[in-house]
Amino acid sequence: MGIPPNTPPYLNDTLRYVALEVRYPATEAWAAAAPPAVIRDDLRPVFPVYEQSTELNVNLVAGAPAAQQTVRHRFFTRDRLVMVTIGRDSLTLETTSYPGWTAFSGTFADLLRSVAQSALPDGILRVGVRYIDEIRVPGLTRVSEWEQWIDPRLTSPFTLHEEPPATAQIALQYGEPPGFVTVFRAAPVREGRTVQAEGPLRVPFETPDGPYFLLDTDSSWVDPERQVPEFDVDAVMATANELHLMCVTLYEASIGERLRAEVLNRAREPEGAGA
Repeated sequence: MGIPPNTPPYLNDTLRYVALEVRYPATEAWAAAAPPAVIRDDLRPVFPVYEQSTELNVNLVAGAPAAQQTVRHRFFTRDRLVMVTIGRDSLTLETTSYPGWTAFSGTFADLLRSVAQSALPDGILRVGVRYIDEIRVPGLTRVSEWEQWIDPRLTSPFTLHEEPPATAQIALQYGEPPGFVTVFRAAPVREGRTVQAEGPLRVPFETPDGPYFLLDTDSSWVDPERQVPEFDVDAVMATANELHLMCVTLYEASIGERLRAEVLNRAREPEGAGA
């Protein structure tokens, strides 16, 4: 298991967060206070930092609410830019420093094999992929200026009135559950950040606090017959590849040629560069 060097699709990548997840029926081996020793040893070379996370879930039942603790095991790379979370019902790989799909999905496939060898889940309930892009172009002051960089099909609703909306977001859903479903959100944001530096993952560099255009793509699959397919690494990865393709298709349709040429294909400036 290993993570190859960073090879984003563009020199000046807009991706700020990527996640790949599989959910499965509850596996009690992962509900213990400590992870199985086999997988701890397997992950240690690449994810040597271990933390335990405990969530408190409250179930509303007849009478008094019942509280239940859920243990999740987190494994980090030493730079804390990549995190693996394993719980009794899910495995998630997250990063704020995307190495490209081939490397990222390859690492996830290795994790699936480790989980299967350690405590084989009873099947596959859901596969999901999520991408969050924060597109920044220096010097923009008006919402209408995004049409020079983002496909006009996304920007035109935000320019219906000469006064820009205080808050606005486009939300599109492709597909109907169960099956393949992709929820795509796009919005011009005046300031701040969607991906925060205060979370469990570090961010590799600080982004400007000014305006950005948000693209948030969440693609998932659930068996259309509501069956529980056998937990098979190849099957999970084949589904993940289809979800990834949908995410890439929507991203490429969202950005303009000027953004590709003048921002994405230009190397990111080092910290402190410029005036």
